[in-house]
Amino acid sequence: METETMNTPSTVEKQVHLSVEQADRLQHLAEVHQMSEDELIARALDVFFSLAQVSDDSLEGTDWALLSEESLRRIWDNDQDAVYDNWRELYDVPTGSCGRCSISIQ
Repeated sequence: METETMNTPSTVEKQVHLSVEQADRLQHLAEVHQMSEDELIARALDVFFSLAQVSDDSLEGTDWALLSEESLRRIWDNDQDAVYDNWRELYDVPTGSCGRCSISIQ
């Protein structure tokens, strides 16, 4: 009697060499996202391979900007970064024109 196999993806074991800093960061990210290091690497490779598919000679700089927009939004649109939204207050920059230069600060 034949046993049916489920649609599970086959895997191949690979050995990679990481710096201590990379290994520590990988471990930390895996813990934060509650996944295995292998799963985190697989997801990162999926993103990398997706970007590699679109990186042909016809890709313009604006297209690269659009590709990175979502990643940058995640980095900059969060509570930790929100403190910098009021940069004038944070760095005590006055509104109006600068007294020693001809640049007008809006």
